[in-house]
Amino acid sequence: MSTEKNFKSFKISIVFDNKSIDNRYLTGFGFSVLIYNYLTSNYSLFDIGGNLNILIHNLKILKLEIIDIKKIILSHHHYDHSGGIFKIIKENPKIEVYVPESDVKNYQSQFQNSKIIGNFKITEIEKNIFLSDQYGTSLKEQALYLKTRLDDIVILVGCAHPGLEKFLLNAKNLGSIKAVIGGFHGFQKFSYLKDIETIGACHCTAYIDNIKKRFPNQFKKVYVGTSFIF
Repeated sequence: MSTEKNFKSFKISIVFDNKSIDNRYLTGFGFSVLIYNYLTSNYSLFDIGGNLNILIHNLKILKLEIIDIKKIILSHHHYDHSGGIFKIIKENPKIEVYVPESDVKNYQSQFQNSKIIGNFKITEIEKNIFLSDQYGTSLKEQALYLKTRLDDIVILVGCAHPGLEKFLLNAKNLGSIKAVIGGFHGFQKFSYLKDIETIGACHCTAYIDNIKKRFPNQFKKVYVGTSFIF
């Protein structure tokens, strides 16, 4: 590995949330993460926020269009994470869309010729990118696990409605957890976070101030325009 790029695995950029790092970006209620996989040179989106116009605007700042995206992973079907998905499919009909298995029939019925893929267990969908197991009762949710060249795991979560700890325990099947980024909802089992290097709580996280106070060195501010490289 002779160049700096050879040591990188993923770049993740927040492209939808209710706060931004500067006024070039638009904001709204919802969540979306752009993922660049250095191992495949592909772009993916984890969730797409609640307003497609905002998402497209923010992607353009990063010099990207919807047509550049290879995969979309929807954590769950709430509108603030999946708004505009059908318009995206129309604009980029070759895009692969991964949803919880319980939602797949609904999506496939509206776009029968599109690549809508249901998931219910840990599955590798691209080199070192894994869908999680499915959790929840009436609402199923999945997370995304990025496995670095050093076998560390970066977890992306939408809202973690079923409990963030379920996804943390599930991810340990793949490796040591280096980072967790996204919405933690009502999560209060803070001891699960103590050994995680990067804690990027945002979006719907109810106890974000508590997390920041307990883990001042690990906590990272996450706004639209924030990027991390792992």
